Amino acid sequence: MFNWLLQRILQIWGFFIFKKRVHIYGLFSVANRHNVTIGKNCSINHGVFLLGRCQIQIGNNVTLSARCMLLDATLDIDQSENIELFGYNHLSAPIILDDNVWIGAGSIILPNVRIGKNSVVGAGSVVTKDVAAYSVVAGNPAKLIRMLK
Repeated sequence: MFNWLLQRILQIWGFFIFKKRVHIYGLFSVANRHNVTIGKNCSINHGVFLLGRCQIQIGNNVTLSARCMLLDATLDIDQSENIELFGYNHLSAPIILDDNVWIGAGSIILPNVRIGKNSVVGAGSVVTKDVAAYSVVAGNPAKLIRMLK
């Protein structure tokens, strides 16, 4: 009974955040929900963090596994000649996840990354560059493991 009630509360919370039905399997965080769009039939697992400083677009049938992070903003140290304690320049760029993408547990997706349709990001990966459609990537930084048929 308790699990059923908790599951219903999580579904309502997901609907409140995204204004559509999303499969929620635990607590997650969205820093700026107005900059996050999500497609149909998506799943969000426990511990997922979506920053949403610039823009995050999530397509249809996307699964975000436990504790993965989509960080669309970071510090750009190369653009600052005189680095002070709080004087870093911020680099913000969109993250786009096309349809049928699976992001493995503990993965980190950094700004200015597009993950092509029907792709898989292995657990614990750090994605710094675009991922082609129908591919499997893993590692830090993420590298192509194989292409899917």
